[in-house]
Amino acid sequence: MVRYLKEVFRNFLILIYVLITVPTFGTLVLFIRKHFWARWWCKGLLRVAGIKVLVYWEENLPKEQYVFIANHQSLLDIPVLEKTLENYNIRFLAKKSLFQIPFFGWGIKVLGYVPIEREDPKKGLKSIMACVERMKQGISMVVFPEGTRSPTGEVLPFKTGGFLIPLKTGKKIVPVSILGTRDILPKGSLWFRVGATDKVYVLIRKPVDTKGFERKKKELAELVRQKVIEGLEILKKKAERV
Repeated sequence: MVRYLKEVFRNFLILIYVLITVPTFGTLVLFIRKHFWARWWCKGLLRVAGIKVLVYWEENLPKEQYVFIANHQSLLDIPVLEKTLENYNIRFLAKKSLFQIPFFGWGIKVLGYVPIEREDPKKGLKSIMACVERMKQGISMVVFPEGTRSPTGEVLPFKTGGFLIPLKTGKKIVPVSILGTRDILPKGSLWFRVGATDKVYVLIRKPVDTKGFERKKKELAELVRQKVIEGLEILKKKAERV
């Protein structure tokens, strides 16, 4: 009963936070086009929800440009990565429907997030090339190559389109494993299950050089996918000890 009341209270706080901050931040972004608005909003959401993000790094990652490739289990993955990768000036390749949300969608468009058209290959390629252009401006990109949130937690096959970004820019890929977001906010739900758990685990793996993979997108995608899967197994063992 206590756990359920805690969950109800947290969801009430989250609702109030979203109703107040989305229109406010969305409007401010239109006038002050700085990415810190997105970071502040995401950090605030995690704080209000009472979610703790535990981050593990395989090695010290220099503050350079990368293409971060991550598994995708929940809408929470975006705020978690905004917080985790705040020193790398990231932007997301995100589904087109997010850009249609009033204020929120306007804000992420202005900040340089890139909408992806999944149904039309030609428009999808246009989105990929837009990411390449964004990287010329000094940012790093985050890609969820599964193309959708996994409903079971199992890492789905990687689509190869997003791997054109590191291949065309020459930037290294950093595999990222995320564990726990699905338990809190599963696909198809807007109810935060923070009464049962409040921890999310992230593993930032060693960079993967894309040299030699120019004509081997499938091999590169499978290599990175396996590193993400291995990372999840590492995180599961860490979670058992926390």
